[in-house]
Amino acid sequence: MKDTEFDVNKNNGLTKKELEKLLNVWQDRLRMSDWNISISIVNFGRKDYKQSGDFEADVLAKKAKILLTAKPFRGDEEYTLVHELLHILLYDYDKFSEEVLLDRFDVDSKQHDKYMEKLEETVHHLTEILLSRGCNH
Repeated sequence: MKDTEFDVNKNNGLTKKELEKLLNVWQDRLRMSDWNISISIVNFGRKDYKQSGDFEADVLAKKAKILLTAKPFRGDEEYTLVHELLHILLYDYDKFSEEVLLDRFDVDSKQHDKYMEKLEETVHHLTEILLSRGCNH
């Protein structure tokens, strides 16, 4: 199912304007001011788990879009925003590493699943550090 945009004029969570201000703060902190990054509020339409964020990126053009769920908020918007920004920062390295892995293993393999799990753990850990919240591992 394709993600669809929603109107962000809602009572729960931050407004799109507030999210964009927060994005500007974190782009500056993460030295990503040279990136053109936008935010889209979407309905992920997943039934297997609650997805709060995702991203699309063009590393060469330094252009990205952060997708945030439209569900009445979803948890911690700042965490999700920083988490997705870190994925964007790591994206070039991530894609290279994944391609090397996929030279030996299938996308449905345990090795690929482990790679994705380790990537998420690393991004989660870095997000917690940046937000000065410590890590629960």
